[in-house]
Amino acid sequence: MNPRLLRWSPVLAATALLAACADAPGPVGPSGTPQFQRVANQAQVADWFTRSSPAVLALVGTVFADHDEVANRLIFGVENEAAVPGVRNALAQLGIPATAYDVEVTEPIRMVATLRDRWRPTQGGIQIHFGQFLCTLGFNADDGAERSFITASHCTKRQGGVEGTEYFQPTSTVDPTVIATEVEDPAYFRGGACPKGRKCRYSDAARALYSADVGSTRGAIAKTSAPNTGSLEVTGAFTITSQDNATSNFALGTTVNKVGRTTGWTQGNVTRTCVNTNVSGTNITQLCQTFVEDPGGAVIVGGGDSGSNVFRITAGDNVELVGILWGGNSSGTLFVFSPLKQVQDELGALTTTQ
Repeated sequence: MNPRLLRWSPVLAATALLAACADAPGPVGPSGTPQFQRVANQAQVADWFTRSSPAVLALVGTVFADHDEVANRLIFGVENEAAVPGVRNALAQLGIPATAYDVEVTEPIRMVATLRDRWRPTQGGIQIHFGQFLCTLGFNADDGAERSFITASHCTKRQGGVEGTEYFQPTSTVDPTVIATEVEDPAYFRGGACPKGRKCRYSDAARALYSADVGSTRGAIAKTSAPNTGSLEVTGAFTITSQDNATSNFALGTTVNKVGRTTGWTQGNVTRTCVNTNVSGTNITQLCQTFVEDPGGAVIVGGGDSGSNVFRITAGDNVELVGILWGGNSSGTLFVFSPLKQVQDELGALTTTQ
């Protein structure tokens, strides 16, 4: 044996140490020495997200773009495998390395809209009717001195822009009284953070002004017998005692609830936060939205639940209002909501507590 092979070498020792500690060895260099890639920091990944989200969501077949701060990676959702090459090509053109992101095939996010008892005074979670459609009254709120309720923007005759949509409860055939009229629904914008060829907002929310002779209870949300059971029987009421006016990024794993006219009281955990989301079948992108799923895969949303309140339970039946639901996947195992902060950024300050 050549004794020189047994001689200790600082270079070899350093290389061995790097090989043991490196996260991701790169290609071998000309001298045969491994080339190690530096892991991107949070600021770098955040910058990549800002540049890549509009480009990716402008592509056909894309569903969402997310910066997973915990894993420090970019996550992109697509409807099928055929959309993957286009995403990878767009990211390569932006100079974003393949090691910095994942592309997942996921179900498209669709608006929830479609079919229940007459309630006077009104409260959150009950059915409302407009045109040929059914949605959910999210929550009652005062805008200054104006007694109002909030529902989804797409629960109007035209999503974005005010055209005076009239609402009935539960339907116009059961009771032809116009309970409220749409008075605030900001137009969708283009450019900036909005992907090319699409139009955007930060909340899918609209405000309707109550008719003078229709009673309403601010701070009340109808409560059904138990969460995630499909029960529609009202057994009491949740009371809004606080509202989250500051959060756009919710902690992953946060448990939130909603009450809607189709699936009743359901709850799940936040699985993605501040996600830019394309709406299937439209040219609309909702920016910085929150995804919620039940860990057991229960159905937590259905057609007609659009406009539902979203809240955290604080103690007993007291709750903190955190947003408004507008969509979900076709299997009903995931719902999407706009944070209350963003609703108020677009509609103005609202008083929702009792």
